[in-house]
Order: sequence, then C-alpha cells, then structure tokens
Amino acid sequence: MRRDIQFLRGIAVLVVVLYHSNLGLLNQGYLGVDVFFVLSGFLITSIILKGLDNNSFLFSEFYLRRAKRLLPALYSTLFFTTLLCLIVLNNKQWIEYLDQLIGALTFTANMVLPSQVGYFENASEGKPLLHIWSLSLEEQYYFLLPITLYLLPKNYRLIGITILTVISLYWCFSWVYSENQDAPFLWRISGSSKSEWAFYLLFTRAWELLGGSLCAWVMLNKPEIEVPKFLKVVSLIFICFSCSISINNEHPSIESVIVVISTMIILIGKQDWLPKHFIIRFIEKAGDWSYSIYLVHWPLFAFAYLSYVGDVPTSTKIILIISSILFGYIQFRYVETPFRIGKFKKLFSSWKVAIIATIILLMIPVTSAYTVSNIENKFTHIKRVNRGLSKVCNGSFDDNKKLYSACTIGEEPNVVIWGDSYAMHLVPGLSIKNKKLTQITKNSCGPIVGLAPITKVHDSVWAKKCLEFNDLALDYIKSHQGITHVVLSSKFNNYLKPNGYNYLTHNGLTEANYELLVKSFKRTILELKKMEITPIVFSPLPKTGFNVGECLEREHGPGILLRESCKVDYSDYRQYQKFVNVFLKEIEKVSKVIWLQDYLCGDETCEVYTEDTFIYRDGGHLSIEGSIKLLKDIDLIQITISTK
Repeated sequence: MRRDIQFLRGIAVLVVVLYHSNLGLLNQGYLGVDVFFVLSGFLITSIILKGLDNNSFLFSEFYLRRAKRLLPALYSTLFFTTLLCLIVLNNKQWIEYLDQLIGALTFTANMVLPSQVGYFENASEGKPLLHIWSLSLEEQYYFLLPITLYLLPKNYRLIGITILTVISLYWCFSWVYSENQDAPFLWRISGSSKSEWAFYLLFTRAWELLGGSLCAWVMLNKPEIEVPKFLKVVSLIFICFSCSISINNEHPSIESVIVVISTMIILIGKQDWLPKHFIIRFIEKAGDWSYSIYLVHWPLFAFAYLSYVGDVPTSTKIILIISSILFGYIQFRYVETPFRIGKFKKLFSSWKVAIIATIILLMIPVTSAYTVSNIENKFTHIKRVNRGLSKVCNGSFDDNKKLYSACTIGEEPNVVIWGDSYAMHLVPGLSIKNKKLTQITKNSCGPIVGLAPITKVHDSVWAKKCLEFNDLALDYIKSHQGITHVVLSSKFNNYLKPNGYNYLTHNGLTEANYELLVKSFKRTILELKKMEITPIVFSPLPKTGFNVGECLEREHGPGILLRESCKVDYSDYRQYQKFVNVFLKEIEKVSKVIWLQDYLCGDETCEVYTEDTFIYRDGGHLSIEGSIKLLKDIDLIQITISTK
C-alpha cells in the first residue's frame, strides 16, 4: 500500500474525528469524508481495471473480497453499538435506531437518515449510526462500478468515467443551488430538500469517487505522468485549509471541489514525496486503522451526547478522541486483520457466513420493532412538537401566498404571533387569553424583514424563502386593519454567528455583522409602529446548550443521565446567551421585551419542571403544557406602549 494513501487516510479520519468532537478545532472537518471518497474510488477502480485488463476479473470474487474487507469490522461495531443502545436510548430513540440498523445492514443508510434528521442539525448528534451513510454510499458505488466498467469498451472507459463525473457534478450543484427545493420522487421517503438529498445520494456524490476512478485510469494507462513534489505539498495544504476555513455554507460545494482536486493531484505520480518523520508515520498508522476508527468514533460521541443530553464536557471530548483511536486500533488488530489475512480469513471463503451474520443482526430490529412499536410512551406525548395552532403554520402561507385558515383563531385577528419556532411555542399559552390571534411562523426564520441568515443548516436557497416569508408576513399585517399587537420572537443566535457566515438581503449577499442585524430588526419594529401597532418581543427560554426535555425524561424515566441536574444554571445561561441578551437589551430601546427568565429564574437556577409539568420539551422550546402554564395569564391587548 502506498505511504501517501495511508497518510491521506490518516489525515481524513483524524479531521473527521476532531470535527465530530465539537471542540471547534476544525469547523470543516467533515470534508475528510470527501477525501475518503476519492481514495475509495481510486483503490477500487485500480483493482477492477487491472482485473479487466488481465481478463481475470470475477464479479463474485470481487464482491466477496469487499465483504471480507468491510463486514467483520462493521458487524463488530453494530453488535457492540446495539448492546450499548439498550441501556442508553429511550423508547423513541430505540425505534429510530432500529431503522438506522436496518439501513446499515442493507447499505441504504443514506436513504434512511434523511427521513430522521439533517446531518448538520443538532439532533443528528444523538444518532449512533449517522456516520454509516458514507459507507452505504461507497458500497452502492462498489456494486455499480464493476458493472459499468465491464460494459464499457476498454478504449471508451476514460471518456465514460469523465462523462459520468460531469453529469454527477452537475446534478449535485444543480440540486444544492436549485430554486425549487422539492426533490422529485424522494418526497415519498422524507420531506428533505434537494440540497439535503444532494449530501446523501450516490448520484450527487459519485463525482467525488469518480475523481478517484479517473486517477486510477491515469496511473494504469499513463504511468509516466509525474506531478511535482511542491504541487503535492500545496495540495495537502489546500486540504488542511479547506477543513479549517469556511468558504461558503453549502455542502457539497466549492470546498468539496477543492478537496477532491487536491486529493487527485496527490494520487497521480509517485509516492515518495513524503518525508520520513515520526508524526507522518503516526498519521500513516492512523491511516492503517482508519476504517475501524471511523466506525467506532461516532457511536462513542453519540452516546456521550445522549448521556449528557448535549453539552459534553471538554475533558470528556478529549477522552473520546483518544478512545476512538484506541478502540479503532483494537478492532483493526483483533477483528479486521484476523478476518482479512489471519486465522479467520477462511470464514469468508463463501457468502454463507456473511448471510448468516446479516440475518442474525437483522433479527434485532425485526423482533424489537414488533415488541416496542406499540408501547405507549408518556414522554412522547409530553415532548410532542409544539407547532402552535397547526403544523401547516410552519410556513403559514400556501403556494398561492394565502394564509392557511388553520393559522387564525377568531374572525378578525387583533394579535399576530410572528417569528420562528421560538414564536410557535408561545402560541398555546398566549391563545388562552387572546382569542383573536394569527400565527405567522417559519422554522429558523426570525421576524426580521429584509435579512436572512445563511448557515451550515440553511443555505442561500432557504434564505431567499425566508426573505419572501417575512415580506408576506408584513404584507398580511398591513392589509388587516384590526391588528393592534404583534408578538415577535426568535432564537436569534442563528443570526449572531461568528465570522464566515453571511446574510442574504434584498440587495444581495453580505457578510454577517451585528450592526446590520440590529438595524434591520429595529427597522421592522419601527415599521409596525408606523402602523400604530404595538410590537412585543419575547426572549428565548433560558438555556445553556443541553437538551432540558431529554434530561427530564432521563431523570424521570429510563436511560443513563450523566448530568447532575436538569435545572438551568443562571450564571451559565447568562454566559451562554450573552450575545442574544445584549442584542435584546438594544432592542428594548424601541420595543417592549418580555423576558421569559423572569418567569423561571431565581438567583442561582432556572426551573424547568413544576407541578408535574415539563416546562421545556427540548433544549430551548416550551412544551405545549409548559407554554400554557407559563403564559396563560398574559393578555396582550392590555399591554400598551407608545407607538411613536
């Protein structure tokens, strides 16, 4: 095996582990997976092309060798992960895990996971098999590539691979940046957008593996081609730079292209460009163990996230990084190696062992799903999603830009609740005293006209829809003369991101900055005041980065809880929400702000549970019962402040 390939594998797996540790060291570390894709395409294509050129390629032998290489470590990981899941997961998480397990065993995880959660969303951190999506995608490639190359005449293989690369790349970018984000056919599986599906699907990510396939063809057919050493070093720097610095917020996108091309440059030519140094040798060793490290690291982080219900201590994160490398080595030494070249290699001389092992592992989700799927879980009811008046109020307007009737109570509304999910969760409580109410809300889209954030979770296409949504909201308010009060609420911290994030405005893209955010929100409020409407801003709930609802469930039910208390520490909250609170203090100069901390917090802690009621349903949203308990006595019409 080439030293530089093992070195690249080591780099790839280490940056992925560091990224998943959430230490903030490599904010683009997920690009290590893109490096893996190129390497996989290169190695597999080399094997196939050599066999085809020598007339020695056998499909059955190829697929059996892949099974022998991949399945022992995968099944070992799945077995121990499932055992730990039995004591860590709650009922809902267990049912979701069973779907993940089926996806892992059938190599369809990249089709299962989009129906559960987005890769970059916080909830993804609690999915023990989230990382298997990339292995499933690679296995799909391994299945289709031999057939494709076999059917292509030898003289047309280069042009065939090139055409497929261009098609896949175009497909990927056209979906990531598509104005219409409704994915054709795939809506039957989940409501994920085109850009989300572009992350998971083989056909939109195949260009990365095909990049490696192109390199394999070049190395076999044009071995005389050389790449200068300095260019390979520069390419390595580009990979490390891309894993550290964000260029744009869509993925896969520009950074992926840079990483793929850089990896391709390193693969072409000789391997003797690396110096012999103990650090490089260690990274090469990590490359030897990379498959097992990749397999074991994510379940460890997921279990820690679940047991601490988020907000894992820094010391624990460091221990998990070391443990990932250690357990990866152990699995490489005692599982991978014996099955591949050691005393157990004859067990995979036929498909029988693989089929039997797969059936045994499949029996777990089949029997468990039958047993637990109908179990009544009181916590599922308590923690049900708080969408306000109706689930259609996440977006509120239909395709004809008309407000859904379900988003209004009373004939002539005098109150509007406007904002994101942090406005939605106010509705059950505020609707008790305020019987003429309209809900205009959209997830993650704050009530700020002319400004929308672009983040890892929400790209420029989503930001444009957020701008349009807020324009519709303001138009609705202007067209209804009976409206006297407007409640505005958001979590706001998705607008208060560090450098590297952008805003989309009516004038185009601009770098995120605090002054523009304050100016835009104040302008929205003043626009309401011009209409002699009373604006009332509600703050987010006190939070410190852990999932309070999940903590309460583990405290009052089954599941491991490593956190001492589910109460929110007041000083930690003030620090965690520092920028949001400073922002709202500035907004108090032009609007009434209702601070939810006044309803929950004492000098030291903020209550999260009272009189058998979960106030929180997750890390920062009110449960339906909690909303009613906290806000049922607020009569918004009685709040009068100057609109001048």
